[in-house]
Amino acid sequence: MSLASIQEEISRLNSTERAMLIDILWESLDETRVKEIEAKWAAESEERIDAVDRGELPTVDGPSALRNLRSSLKK
Repeated sequence: MSLASIQEEISRLNSTERAMLIDILWESLDETRVKEIEAKWAAESEERIDAVDRGELPTVDGPSALRNLRSSLKK
């Protein structure tokens, strides 16, 4: 099965099924590499939290963030 045919099949999935596929693919990756990636994301998350706490990173409340996201998707 070619990548193009797989992509075509994926496009037929609903959003819940695509999210489940993401999980399946993620779990199929090399465990060592996955742990490295997760550790990097954890470090990045901590740095962002610290930056918010220091007032160096602006924040947006949840409803505003969702409104902005929905607006950007309509374009």
